[in-house]
Amino acid sequence: MGVTNVVFDFDGTLVDSRAVAIRIYNTIAEREGYALLKAEQLEELRDLSLRERCTRMGVSPLRLPGLVTRVLKDYRGVVHELALHEGIVDALRRLRERGLRLSILSTNEEENIRAVLERHGLADWVAGIHSSNRVFGKARLLRGLMKRDGLSREQLVYVGDECRDVEACKEAGVRIIAVRWGYDAPALLERAGPDALVEHPAELLACLERLAA
Repeated sequence: MGVTNVVFDFDGTLVDSRAVAIRIYNTIAEREGYALLKAEQLEELRDLSLRERCTRMGVSPLRLPGLVTRVLKDYRGVVHELALHEGIVDALRRLRERGLRLSILSTNEEENIRAVLERHGLADWVAGIHSSNRVFGKARLLRGLMKRDGLSREQLVYVGDECRDVEACKEAGVRIIAVRWGYDAPALLERAGPDALVEHPAELLACLERLAA
C-alpha cells in the first residue's frame, strides 16, 4: 500500500517562528540567568546538537522540558505574528490535490497551531493535530497516531526540520523527509540520516512520489 498520510512538524517546518522564539526565550533567560540569544547566533546554533545548544546557552538539559513548557505558554500571545514559510501553502495544496491526508504532529500546543491555521485559512486542510510538550515524545505520538487511524508504517511519511524528528521517526519505524529551511542545519540533518532532504517546499510532492515508488 502506498503513502496516504503526510504528517508535518509545525515550528520551523510550516512556520518561521525563529524571531518569536528568540524574543520569548530571552524574556525567560533574563529571569532565569541563562545566556541571551541574538539573531546572528542562530546560524551557529543550527550546526549544534540540542545538547550542545543547551551547553552554549547555559541551560541544563534537565531543565529543558520546563523551559519548553514556559516558552509554549508565552507563545499564545504572539501566534498572530507567525508567518508560513514561502511556498508552504502551494505545497500543501498540491499534496491535497493528490488525495493525501495532511496532519500536524508537534511539541507546540494544539491551540497555538489551530490559531495559525485558521488565520491563514488552512484549518480545513488539516485532518488532525497531535500535540505533546515532551521534547522527545514524538515517537510515542507517531505510534499512537498509526494505531488510532489504523495506518501501517508504509502509509505515513513525516516532514520535519530537526534531528530529533529524524530520531523519533527511526524509533517509530516511519519514513521522514527533512527540510533545509528549518531550525537544524542541513549538514546536521544529513548526519542524522533522514530518508530524504529537500531544499524547498515545492520539492515535497516529487520527493513523496519517489519514496512511495
